[in-house]
Amino acid sequence: MSALPRPPRVLALSEAPIPSAVLGVHAVFEALAAAGACSLATGSSVMPERAQVAWADVVVLVRGASPSERRILVEAQRLGRRVATYLDDDLERVPGEARSGYFFTSPHVRANVAFIVRRADAVLVCSERLGAELAARHGVRPILVRQPRPPRLPEEGPAFPARADDPGGRVRVGFLGSVDHAAFLESLLADPLRRLRAELGERLELVFCGALPEIARELGAVCEPFEADFVAWRRRARALALDVGLAPLPDTPFHRSKYFNKYLEYGSLGVAGVYSNVPPSADAVRDGFTGLLCANDPDAWRAALQRLTAERALRERIARAAWDDIEARFSAGALLEPWRTALAALLAHRAPEVAPRDVRLRGGPVRHALDRLAVYGPARFAERVVGRLSGRLRTG
Repeated sequence: MSALPRPPRVLALSEAPIPSAVLGVHAVFEALAAAGACSLATGSSVMPERAQVAWADVVVLVRGASPSERRILVEAQRLGRRVATYLDDDLERVPGEARSGYFFTSPHVRANVAFIVRRADAVLVCSERLGAELAARHGVRPILVRQPRPPRLPEEGPAFPARADDPGGRVRVGFLGSVDHAAFLESLLADPLRRLRAELGERLELVFCGALPEIARELGAVCEPFEADFVAWRRRARALALDVGLAPLPDTPFHRSKYFNKYLEYGSLGVAGVYSNVPPSADAVRDGFTGLLCANDPDAWRAALQRLTAERALRERIARAAWDDIEARFSAGALLEPWRTALAALLAHRAPEVAPRDVRLRGGPVRHALDRLAVYGPARFAERVVGRLSGRLRTG
């Protein structure tokens, strides 16, 4: 009897195990691997291992943009590997004021993003709008690969995380997200939160994890730092036990191409969310059923927050409906067959055997520093180094 053909070997590379990697790529291929559709290895695009590249049939670059990732693409293709790039943001439109804008607004980086998108064998996206933008801009045909809900931690059970009654009638309202959101949170929610504090007094508990707008300090909110590590972030988010989750989002071309991560996060935590009535949240949330959708207007947010903090039954109904919706539409089980179909052509490839010594790649901290120097220029590079050493430059 002849041996069965081996499953395709997939190597996912990213600069760090950021949520985009863990949720958008690792979770997808882990589910496919569990179903026997592939084998998966993960690694660093900063320090690529030759043995891993030699092992792989398919290399997936998570948010491919760096000089190292560009080199990996070229070398992997030279060796007969298929290379895909996974994008969950329009990296060519990252605003300059965003935390990552320092990197992504560099002309070198934008040129790398365009090169990788055009040269890759497959462009994977989780958003139809982002796919349409990339198709129009670069003439490519992106493949839609929906991101699943966040994977459960070992301590999370499969049941809905019901909240116990608070004898004091306290309601915990909060935001979970990156520091980029602070200015928009301040402009939209400062007045609604002040009024809510005046009405509820000490019964209102405010939490901000990641973004820390001035209103958070003014109202004595619990303030927690951003965690880049997914497991640490998820564990902290669960411990904060929000009743109401805030998810405001500007209505810009960049933000419209995002994914509805906040809905998946809040819903999978059993939190009733209030969302801006703009894409992508409006694409996923059913107003009044799986969340509340609000115009980006302080009065609209004040009314929604008053309603949701006053009606415990409504909070519980929305939280339960969101949980059920996310389990039905965005669990790995629900998405497995669409993933298998979307990625069939990519996973049909088998690369020629090569030895690790044949892989012409170098990495490591020195090469990474030289790459960043080339991207930023001497002055900006020095500014970043000083920020890291002084602690002024933090993740988030």
